[in-house]
Amino acid sequence: MDMDQRVNIQYSVELRDLEGEVNRLYEKANKEITFLAYEKNPPKLKIGNEALEEIVYIRRKLAKIDIALGDVQNIVEGYIQFMTQPEQPRVPDSPSEAEEFEIEQLEDRVAQFKEKFDAKPDKKSAG
Repeated sequence: MDMDQRVNIQYSVELRDLEGEVNRLYEKANKEITFLAYEKNPPKLKIGNEALEEIVYIRRKLAKIDIALGDVQNIVEGYIQFMTQPEQPRVPDSPSEAEEFEIEQLEDRVAQFKEKFDAKPDKKSAG
């Protein structure tokens, strides 16, 4: 199994904890940037295999950082969309007066139909 293979996960956090979670992910990416910029990156490269390995390593790290920052961006964009969308109408717990009236009308029609059906003579017994 390739340990660099990526998988998507989904988890939820309380809305009040979202900013802390976003900052945790952002700080992790920033630590990687700082490490690459100040600790790992040698001031000069000597052309050869070591230089090539160093460049490949840094580019892979930068790609991972970009993916992490993309995740943070998606979370923040989702939050902004959530906070700016119009509030959805609340589904009532019980039927409204209009719905109750419609239900009563339907019940009346069913009752009238039953009365008419019961009032008709049975064709089999009539003949």
